[in-house]
Amino acid sequence: MFRNLIDKIKSLAEDGSEPFDPATFDDPIALKTDWSPLKGGGANFCTRKLVQASPLRYEFRATAGAICFYLIFFGIGMAALVFSIFQIVSNEKIFVPEILIPGGVGIAFAIIGGTTLYFGTLPVVFDKQHNCFWRGKISDDELIYATANEQLMPFQEIHAIQLIKEYIHSKNSSYHSYEMNLISRDGVRTNVVDHGNLEKIQADAQTLAEFLEVPIWNGI
Repeated sequence: MFRNLIDKIKSLAEDGSEPFDPATFDDPIALKTDWSPLKGGGANFCTRKLVQASPLRYEFRATAGAICFYLIFFGIGMAALVFSIFQIVSNEKIFVPEILIPGGVGIAFAIIGGTTLYFGTLPVVFDKQHNCFWRGKISDDELIYATANEQLMPFQEIHAIQLIKEYIHSKNSSYHSYEMNLISRDGVRTNVVDHGNLEKIQADAQTLAEFLEVPIWNGI
């Protein structure tokens, strides 16, 4: 707990920005809503683009850059695994460093690449036919009886769109990642997207605010 508090203070100090005051929205729900990042981490480039699939449906789809990034990780991993297998077949040895190290690296990269590719390309949908937002693959039965949670939110429960930023600092780089969340009438938050293109996420929030007829809480 204290470690998390110290990390947040340190992040604010490095970011150079002051904490956002939700009282500026003059909305009691904004005051009880959490304004810290809902989804830790992020990217320094745009990973999702908003597409109008039909007059009643918007979708966030993975950008070409994001897919290439995921595939590079997966490809490096698979190449290292193939190299290790070739070495095993050629040398008839397994437990030697020149085989185990590339093999371990290959497995790690393949898992990271495969996982990010899977989750990075899952459906992120706003659909007026079902009057619901959802992430991932969800059955029609779940949509009919849906209540606000981490994966979906019925349109009638959406109170506002929240925009916040997170300062991400690593040994090699520092950048801001911007997060879009849906806020329910009870203050429940559901993440929509999280990436590093400020202009794009603000424009997409405006489009969705008009589509859903809800306000934008811009905490960036």
